Amino acid sequence: EFIQEPFRRSLGQAILWFDVLQVELESQLERAVQASRDLVEASREPPEHPAPFIPTVDVIPRERCAAILLQRCPACFGGVVFGRKLEEGGDIHVATDGNFHHRHRRSAGDSPHFYDPSYFLPKAQVDAIGRHIDRTRKSAPKPHAPLVPHEAIDLCENSYEAADGKKQKAAMDSFDDTGVMALICRHDIPLFFANIDTPGEQQKYAVALIDHLFALIPGGATVVTLYDVGCVLARSLSQVSHFCNSSNLIADPFKYDILAETVTKRLRFATTAMHAYGHEWSCQLIYNP
Repeated sequence: EFIQEPFRRSLGQAILWFDVLQVELESQLERAVQASRDLVEASREPPEHPAPFIPTVDVIPRERCAAILLQRCPACFGGVVFGRKLEEGGDIHVATDGNFHHRHRRSAGDSPHFYDPSYFLPKAQVDAIGRHIDRTRKSAPKPHAPLVPHEAIDLCENSYEAADGKKQKAAMDSFDDTGVMALICRHDIPLFFANIDTPGEQQKYAVALIDHLFALIPGGATVVTLYDVGCVLARSLSQVSHFCNSSNLIADPFKYDILAETVTKRLRFATTAMHAYGHEWSCQLIYNP
């Protein structure tokens, strides 16, 4: 259905056209800024060294995060050198959590498609992660040395609703999207969202957001993720931890894992001070920053 002429119709349609104009303006502005970034980067001349110069340490290549992350938060993603050890704090700090107050009523239907959202992950991408996790859990867990005893993690899992992906938090017959899962940076700037369309907060939403972030940062960047049940998700990833990127989910009979080892070794979970006291003492010692 074509979008109707807003100036002779309802206010809602006028707002729709205004949103289209805003999106197009921001898109053109970002293209201009990115073109300027490319010119500045191209104008930088490499440092000159004498012919016999041999570096005495490993030279870290200059890498940049994707333009969309630079647009969201230059303070977090504007650097060019990455690789800080997780034990020293990591390069990038983010937080993720679900909010079940932002719902979409099923009877409201869908609006006309007028732009491609840059904040929300496509439903197909999130569902692909979910199917991959389901396949992974049918395999035997990998042997590993847990940082926290399984008994303690089980108690943490039982004490938090967020760890129960089957607990219904909204009426599914009234809402087709029951909440929103968000990923934000350390400056409280939203990076990406995923619509929650299941009764509870399943792990696929957090994994999809984290996987999407790692696809946009340099290969050596390290990430610390704050999550109220980070200990539970960390255990899931450590038990099964090899994963092909979500953009190319191909069934591999020899690898049914969630995240690639190249990702998990650059990822650490932590719980915020607000949530830490709901966790077991042995869990707090490892996951409370």
